[in-house]
Amino acid sequence: MTRLAALSRMLPVPLTAKIAQLALGPMLSARVAAVLDPREATRLAGHLDVGFLTRLAVSLDPSRVAGIVRGLPDDLVVEVGRRLLAAGEHLTLGRFVAIVAPELALQVVEGASGHDLLQVALFTDEPDALEAIVRRLPDERLGAVVRAADEAQAYDAAVGLLLALSPVSCTRLVAQVGMVSDEARAAVVAAVDTHDVWPAVLPALPAIEPEVLAALVNVPTTLEVPVIDRVVDHARALDLAPVLVQLVLGFDDAHLDVLKESRRLRDPDLQAWLVDHAGVSGRLVLAVLTSLGLR
Repeated sequence: MTRLAALSRMLPVPLTAKIAQLALGPMLSARVAAVLDPREATRLAGHLDVGFLTRLAVSLDPSRVAGIVRGLPDDLVVEVGRRLLAAGEHLTLGRFVAIVAPELALQVVEGASGHDLLQVALFTDEPDALEAIVRRLPDERLGAVVRAADEAQAYDAAVGLLLALSPVSCTRLVAQVGMVSDEARAAVVAAVDTHDVWPAVLPALPAIEPEVLAALVNVPTTLEVPVIDRVVDHARALDLAPVLVQLVLGFDDAHLDVLKESRRLRDPDLQAWLVDHAGVSGRLVLAVLTSLGLR
């Protein structure tokens, strides 16, 4: 590959581009590109057909061609990205998210379906890059991602995204979960519990509207005492006493009945912590605990 790259420097750029397209093909050209000087590769890319560049991108190692990609014209990067999206190359796009400016990535996915957005996000293994894009997406696009996860029943994969996002972005995504069907909300909460993603979800709850929070927490999964106790333990470990108060206020009568059976909420040390850190009157906390039969 290094010898081929050296040979390319001895030929006119248009001729090298012709050889790449007609003789080497996209896969071999991708391997040569990995050892080319970025400036030479950038000049060469300007003489390659966009369709050929799209096929070549599938075989590129993003970590080895970052300098080349960043030197390409923005409109060319966006055009290749959109062609990859149209071809369903979500894995390729996900691998390139980390080396493309967020503004360009957003142009690539402009108008993309919720399914496409979900798939690209799942294949993005750089949390900071994913966060930069999610932060710039409007709420309705995040809602489309949640609905796509529901349609594909990809709940396990979707909750994994929560671990990669900042608390602010996690709050926005969780809020969208509260607006889907009852079945979808139940499935998402079940996946959160199965994969123990509560440490990512609980800090997101204070910023969610009360009616949305109520829709989120009043699902079959949270009618199980072991789940309630896990939530309580995570809230204690994260020092999120106000979140537990919010959950109690959001629970319906059936869920409040389950709270009465919680062993963790009967713990005197935990109750003392709640009284001291709940952010409301300690007397009110004690009154609620008493009314639930926990004291």
